[in-house]
Amino acid sequence: MQVVYLGISGVLHPSKSAYTFVVGRTPLHDGRHEFEAVQVLEEALTPFPDAHIVLTSTLPRLHGLPWVLERLGPSLSDRVMGFAFEDLTTKVGDGPRQVLTAEDYWRCSKAQIVQKHVAWLKPSAWIAVDDEGSQWPADIATQNLVWTHPCRGLMDRAAQDRLHTVLLGNFRLYLGVT
Repeated sequence: MQVVYLGISGVLHPSKSAYTFVVGRTPLHDGRHEFEAVQVLEEALTPFPDAHIVLTSTLPRLHGLPWVLERLGPSLSDRVMGFAFEDLTTKVGDGPRQVLTAEDYWRCSKAQIVQKHVAWLKPSAWIAVDDEGSQWPADIATQNLVWTHPCRGLMDRAAQDRLHTVLLGNFRLYLGVT
């Protein structure tokens, strides 16, 4: 199983708080809009039809999963297999891995959330796309992480290039390429 751990704010559109802090106005003021990079992600995932998405964003918790899926559009929403918060607070629990409380979940960094989910799901290959770049172990940051600038997300050409590199580096064996 191939999994893309996907943040939304700061990835598919600017993080409103970061953008306002850095630029001094809202992203909407500059013509930016929510989910503006959906097509970028769709195109990047096209060569990887078996790649699934696990949402690591807080938006499904705030607005509901159906709200997020609608905005992702049919191509990406069909790939969504879960929401990390729900999985780690309700589904984990076999053996020594226990369900997290909501409070414990929110205390975790994005790196910890993804690592806990990977340990539970055990995907054959995975990547993380997020604007939170701290606390990732160096090997994971090098091999699995696509860090996006919170004000530019995947609209940034360097982030798009990194996404293609990380996808190919982690999912290439599933394309029959060695």
